[in-house]
Amino acid sequence: MIRRVTAMLAVAASATFASAPAQAVVIAPGTSGLIFTPFVSATQGTLLASTSVSGTALTFAGLLRAAVYRNTAGTLDFYYQVARTGAGSDGNQMIDSFTGADFSGYTVDGFVSTADPDGGGIFTAENNPGGSTTTTGRSSTGVTLQTDFGTNGLVDTENSATYIFRTNALDFTRGTFGVIDGSTFSGFAYEPTAVPEPAAWAMLIGGFGLTGASLRYRRRRTNVVFA
Repeated sequence: MIRRVTAMLAVAASATFASAPAQAVVIAPGTSGLIFTPFVSATQGTLLASTSVSGTALTFAGLLRAAVYRNTAGTLDFYYQVARTGAGSDGNQMIDSFTGADFSGYTVDGFVSTADPDGGGIFTAENNPGGSTTTTGRSSTGVTLQTDFGTNGLVDTENSATYIFRTNALDFTRGTFGVIDGSTFSGFAYEPTAVPEPAAWAMLIGGFGLTGASLRYRRRRTNVVFA
């Protein structure tokens, strides 16, 4: 009987482990060479904003697609996809990498979707086989996220997978990106709203304290009327 119960528990434990989703890769400041985690579309949530920006550098022409989703946990995901559209103004080389900023002060997890993540939206399925060579990293300050295509850079009119950076941010604003080879084109995408500096937090907390003291003082005042 004990053996049977032990065996049943072992089977249940192995089934639970097998069905558990892969752990997200945490992109900490100062890290590099991290492998993206496959994206689970069931957590996608609601689209808040999207944009497509095209440009021509010296060695390539390209397009960056970007979007912001509020995921099912209530925080923000930042989506990026790079498409190469042709030669540059003075050369014809593959696209090596792209960057996104500013993510300082936030935790960031990295996911990848090789399929079309938004149906009829701006993103498409990857047509650049071998995306497993793609890695991600983050500057030492935490500001910039960089995605490197490695030996599998974009050539001709290939487009990358869609890369999803899941954050603990609740609001977003206009941010910047760069698509890089031996040359670069850059533009505006999206980023989390800046985290307040410690001094700003102190002022905010101090303001709440003054407001509370003012309300308490008002409640203590008593009007006396003489007959």
